[in-house]
Amino acid sequence: MKTAVVTGGTGFIGSWLIEELLCNDVEVVTLVRNRSRVLKSIEADPHCRIVEGELSDILSEQLASGDGYDVFYHLSWGGVSPEHKNDVGLQLGNIDMSLVALELAKKLKCRKFIASGTVAEYVFCEDILDVNSRQTPNDMYGAVKVATHYLLEVRAKQLGIPFIWTVLPSTFGERRTDNNIITYTIQTLLKGKKPLYGNLEQMWDFLYVSEVARALRYIGEKGISGKTYGIGSGIYKPLREYIIGIRDQIDPKLELGIGEYPDMSKQTFSSCVNIYDLIKDTGFVPSISFEKGIEKTIRYWKENYRLIL
Repeated sequence: MKTAVVTGGTGFIGSWLIEELLCNDVEVVTLVRNRSRVLKSIEADPHCRIVEGELSDILSEQLASGDGYDVFYHLSWGGVSPEHKNDVGLQLGNIDMSLVALELAKKLKCRKFIASGTVAEYVFCEDILDVNSRQTPNDMYGAVKVATHYLLEVRAKQLGIPFIWTVLPSTFGERRTDNNIITYTIQTLLKGKKPLYGNLEQMWDFLYVSEVARALRYIGEKGISGKTYGIGSGIYKPLREYIIGIRDQIDPKLELGIGEYPDMSKQTFSSCVNIYDLIKDTGFVPSISFEKGIEKTIRYWKENYRLIL
């Protein structure tokens, strides 16, 4: 892979993906709504071209390349924070945006289109989930991801562009600031307060963000068209063990309110993805442990403590 187009370049995973691509000598064009949110390091890199505007307003002539592009990564998605996941209008808007991205990729002569799904598509899977099994979403975010997957798959066949769907894991790391369970836990503990949870009995899989970005690069290089790739660490533990591990790194004496918050559902589910195809087809092997990634993430929040006050 020598060239790539990336949407969502100001987002958490998108910005890490761009850094991963640039570090591996890939020329990048990123499409963003607000250029001021682009990382300074990306803005300054001569091998990254930034195009600002709404996706539907960007003309293919602005990005035209005689040889086309190797991969188009569509990571842009509105409403990923927990408080927006059941905003029906916001979530449905992502379908149109994704189809516009696919049409643009075709005009740009991209040789592969990769879009991002989520483990939220399979929220009531009680075992290690097979990404090719029936999806069971529990909110509009997951449901619209499922719909987008199939609409893109059909339209990609009509357009004759190779298409890959990826199921992204619960991802953590520096620069993720929405109110997910890891950010909530770290911020609350650094304030010296007790975070509250349900029973946290779910089996879970977390993957550090640089590993997710590397997996996406590998899929861009070696992924097989028509397949759905689950991304994860391949290590599964009860969610409470991760939370206890975070607390212990910050201060083992701090209290955790596990079981003090009512669970939203009596049904226990898993967030553990089978990554066999990812390993077999691309050679990806996770190399950064949860503990090491959390150490980096906690250090980030300590250095940016003003963000949580």
